[in-house]
Amino acid sequence: MNKIWESPNLISIVILVAVLGVAAGYVAFTLNQRPETESFTVDDDYFFPYNFDRLERVVKLPNDLKEISGLCPGFAPDELLTVQDEDGEIFRVNARSGELLSRLRFDKDRDYEGITRKGREVYVLETDGDIHQFTYLDSVDEVQATKLETDFSYRNDTEGICYDSITNTLLIVPKEQELNPVGDSNQRRGVYTFDLRTQMLNPQPTYYVDELEVGQIVYGTNRQYQVKPSGIAVDPFSGNIFILSSVGNILVVIDRDSEVKHVELLEKGTFSQPEGITFGPNGDLYVSSEGRSGRGIIATLTRQGQPTTTDEQR
Repeated sequence: MNKIWESPNLISIVILVAVLGVAAGYVAFTLNQRPETESFTVDDDYFFPYNFDRLERVVKLPNDLKEISGLCPGFAPDELLTVQDEDGEIFRVNARSGELLSRLRFDKDRDYEGITRKGREVYVLETDGDIHQFTYLDSVDEVQATKLETDFSYRNDTEGICYDSITNTLLIVPKEQELNPVGDSNQRRGVYTFDLRTQMLNPQPTYYVDELEVGQIVYGTNRQYQVKPSGIAVDPFSGNIFILSSVGNILVVIDRDSEVKHVELLEKGTFSQPEGITFGPNGDLYVSSEGRSGRGIIATLTRQGQPTTTDEQR
């Protein structure tokens, strides 16, 4: 009788069965850990105006934007400005078709993660926290940006930036280490403000997301849900802050007191690595995702209900 090690085919079958057994166990464990729902509105007085189960559209982007990162509104309806992780260029994209309309070089190639603008002034965020500022001009394809340095560094891995018209600041979120960790910062993800008037960064978070609070909402138990912000945007009608995390595929909405209003778990089949988020002037929401094994995408969500105009917009 042949011994098992003398039967290569039998050995292969045994190994295959073992691997399948481990995989099945992992899948079962994952399914048991997954929440029963993917949308959580915490405040009964808050209406979350988007339905992630019914996206208005999802468009695929050119190969140049496979590693699309930040988003901000463009200068015309359905147009967005974006950056990708490696090139010192910004791209103007049609959100309806995914067409690349133009590109503008502003600096040499680095690791750029976010983009925002105030009027024609554009701000591009580097992963080390440096902000590259320049004036957008339609008539040119290259400009020279001015670098605004902050106290962030590569260990913070800053990925999200947006303009906040309510405070006239740039909101910046680090994906990794907090700037000056204190107290319960191991469970709080800070939102920092860069004052455009003084061009100074507040060294302490102005707002934050509490991972333990998010975990209690999602799991119903005293358990943290990991949030590593990759994008940030301010709702132009409510003033609430939308924070996107590619880790955990989650969107968290907080108010100006850092109270969680809503949590949305994003479907990984569509949003494989969500990194960009912004609003259109009509309240539509745009979310971009890198294409891990395919092309990058931009999803459009139509705002539901009648928007309420803020004092800032009157």
